Amino acid sequence: MQQLKKIFITGATGFLGSHIVDALLLEGYTIYATRRAASDLSRCDLFFDKIRWVDIDKETWADSIGEIVPDVIIHSMWIGVDAGNRSDWSQQIKNIELTEKLLEVAAKVKIGKFIGLGSQAEYGNFSCKIKEDALTMPDSAYGVVKKMCSDMTRIICEENNVKWFWLRLFPLFGEKESEKWLIPSVIKSIMTKDSMDFTLGEQKYAYLYVKDFAQAIVDVVKTDGSSGVYNLSSSNPMPLREVITKIRDLINPSFQLNFGKLPYRQGQSMHIEGDVSNFENSISKIPSSDFDEKLRQTIDYYKAIYDEK
Repeated sequence: MQQLKKIFITGATGFLGSHIVDALLLEGYTIYATRRAASDLSRCDLFFDKIRWVDIDKETWADSIGEIVPDVIIHSMWIGVDAGNRSDWSQQIKNIELTEKLLEVAAKVKIGKFIGLGSQAEYGNFSCKIKEDALTMPDSAYGVVKKMCSDMTRIICEENNVKWFWLRLFPLFGEKESEKWLIPSVIKSIMTKDSMDFTLGEQKYAYLYVKDFAQAIVDVVKTDGSSGVYNLSSSNPMPLREVITKIRDLINPSFQLNFGKLPYRQGQSMHIEGDVSNFENSISKIPSSDFDEKLRQTIDYYKAIYDEK
């Protein structure tokens, strides 16, 4: 039987981090998670009392890692993740210091594994099913800093014999996502407005359900696979027009979708999908829930929230 591990995770109060914690607790791991005094804890209701919190506002927060001596560090916290902040260099650069501090402590206490969450943005502009060995040409502050943190993770971990995994994430959806992102914003608009304007919606996105993503993270925690950079993506790309129409039909079929009203932005990517063969060959098969079923489940989650308002 696998020995249960102690896991230290940043970003547990966020969309991705909260789902990772949910999945890890189901496996029986002991979780230590960072939070700030100003953190929104609404995503943590189901596990707030089941994990041990570390106050990241304190200057000495990193010292607690040395006291805990976790087996694994999962770095899912990121400053400036919203679309409006991704070009803000002052916000993005703050992530370098945070990542460096985690890596230095990881090396000092000789943890077994460091897992960092990267992004498709590290590749820059592309319109294809992309592999990890593709040229990285990030074209935003967000993408540049993610790539810098990826390189820093590789260098510091290899210098200190720490196993490392940098996971480049592609589109995700599901419960607890901010309503600023596409799927929650469409659900809200259909429930509160009469119509909504879009581009033609021909761009294909490979949306991975967030609980499948979280299970993949559990598999990385468990794996003996090789350190490296791995794409984490669905293998089921779908035109956004089709996704949006499915949402409309499940909520209000008479809602007006004005496709073609908005222009594509300059350099619009028309196909966003990660080739996951390296992940599946080295770590595990990525879970693949039925998209329509999980979309209905996601809609029900947001409808319950918006019906209460």
